Amino acid sequence: MRYVISLLIVSVLAGPLTWSCSKWKADAPGDREDIVLTRVQEEILSNSNGFGIDLFREMCLELEDQNVFISPLSASLAISAVTNGAAGKTLEDIKATLGFGPYSLDQMNGFFKHLVPALKKVDNTVKLSIANAVWIEKTFTVKNPFIKSLQQYYDTSVNLLDFTNPEAPSVINQWCADNTNNLIKKVIDRIDPDTRLIYTNALYFKGKWKETFDKKVSWQGSFADLSGSASTVTYMEQTSHYGFTTTKGVAVAEIPYGNQAYSMVIVLPDTGVSVKEVVASLTWEQWTGWMDNLSPAELNLRIPRFKVEFDSEQMMIPVLTRMGMGVAFDPGRADFSNISDVPLFISLLKQNSYIQVDEEGTEAAAVTTIGFDLTSVGPGQTIPFHVDRPFLYFIKEKSTGTILFSGLMTDL
Repeated sequence: MRYVISLLIVSVLAGPLTWSCSKWKADAPGDREDIVLTRVQEEILSNSNGFGIDLFREMCLELEDQNVFISPLSASLAISAVTNGAAGKTLEDIKATLGFGPYSLDQMNGFFKHLVPALKKVDNTVKLSIANAVWIEKTFTVKNPFIKSLQQYYDTSVNLLDFTNPEAPSVINQWCADNTNNLIKKVIDRIDPDTRLIYTNALYFKGKWKETFDKKVSWQGSFADLSGSASTVTYMEQTSHYGFTTTKGVAVAEIPYGNQAYSMVIVLPDTGVSVKEVVASLTWEQWTGWMDNLSPAELNLRIPRFKVEFDSEQMMIPVLTRMGMGVAFDPGRADFSNISDVPLFISLLKQNSYIQVDEEGTEAAAVTTIGFDLTSVGPGQTIPFHVDRPFLYFIKEKSTGTILFSGLMTDL
């Protein structure tokens, strides 16, 4: 009898429907605590971010003209944790796809053990929490070294659960709600009778803009979607100094949160340049070129309030197969013998997400759930940066460049 690893990734980046002073910390921004990495950790991070850019590009291409919103960090954390249970070619292919091919599991795991706590400390005004849990069906035997790796490197809580109990999904859903400030209340409706193990990763982010937008000057205007149709949106607007660059076909602006450790980067194609062209050519090298060339400029920044819901079901396995992880999804070839002596393969991988952006800032959460089933410009000038057409957007940490979230907006 062969088992299945069902990998479900559910990510949310959300802004509250209404804002009030009480929803935001009154702390004055403290000094940014930059993250120090070893040379090897810097290499691993660069490769991991490269995976995130590639995953985002391939998801956009898979969905063609639709809005896309994913959490590369959540995906990387969840899949990396599961990688500790892989062996042979399955292990090699997953590591290579994630960007960790040249490095040992100890180096990969140690990188996350160092990075995750450090990400929480860089800005005292930003709330960032990352939690992991493994839920084991009480009759299923899992190898101790796998569990110890999850605990040692990912601070994973280990929970035995009767999956036949109708209340079992509620237990897992409540954990997700508790670890995402109640933004994600449900990741599963039911547990399949063949499920034996579920792994969850929750990532929650809440950051206030360094310079909030004055609601009194927000106004309604037209946004041209990918097809050229116009919709009416509410624009937030202000003139200030931001990181900015222009390059082949795009303008790029960086909008900081808090003490500037975290920021949202918006990539706006030039008029007449399709966002699809920008996505199709997006690479890690291009991304680093944009980031390296940002310099202060006075912008008249005009961006829409926006809210997007996204469901990647049926899409991530084909994408990751193209990226090199196909053996992990093949019941005849997958090798997860470091989880259990029972043969395993990944049958489901999914990411759901939600984002809402407003004048005050951004609140974000991501939940990754893994289930194991039994189966069969010039100085002195104010530059207009008016986001009134399809664009890309990212949330990243400054000192390391870690990309937490990536989005494509084709219509509002």
